Amino acid sequence: NALDAASVAALHSRLGAGQTWVLLGSSGVGKSTLTNALAGLGDGADAQATAPVRADDGRGRHTTTARSLHGTPSGACLIDTPGLRTLRLGGGEDALRSAFDDVEVLAAGCRFRDCRHQQEPGCAVRAAWPPDRLAQYHKLLREVRRDGMRPPGRPKGEYRRAEPEGSSVRVLEHRAQVQQWKARSRLARAHAAAKGR
Repeated sequence: NALDAASVAALHSRLGAGQTWVLLGSSGVGKSTLTNALAGLGDGADAQATAPVRADDGRGRHTTTARSLHGTPSGACLIDTPGLRTLRLGGGEDALRSAFDDVEVLAAGCRFRDCRHQQEPGCAVRAAWPPDRLAQYHKLLREVRRDGMRPPGRPKGEYRRAEPEGSSVRVLEHRAQVQQWKARSRLARAHAAAKGR
């Protein structure tokens, strides 16, 4: 919290000379306000422009439009970035399991071999992890699996037909790939519907 002096001081103590820190986050969450607090220009001067929060919902406004580099009193460099619309995980389920590396070790102690660490009795992962960490793991796992069903390089909801440019073989390959994606999607929906019963 950039408006809390104790929070800013705690973060300040971690900014070492020669280090570079990058602030990433959604639009309007206070990255530029934090930049101003950490840059410590004093005299009410701001390193980065900010806008007041909206009165109707108390949320910040999108102000920063380009990356900018700022020095801190400790000699660290701080990069303020515009807000991110989406941030997707790369590497699929393997990368997620690497980030939550203790899940495999703990899962060996689960009562059921196919435990999904949700409602199953005797789940060692649920017993060991705090509920918020488990919820975050499941949320990221759903996101990774959903992204795995999406055609590569295409954002959510953007499925276009192949234009008949180039060879007809390429068009046929594309159609076959689209059919594969649709089949996976149908299978996932059927699986989700079966779980809901």
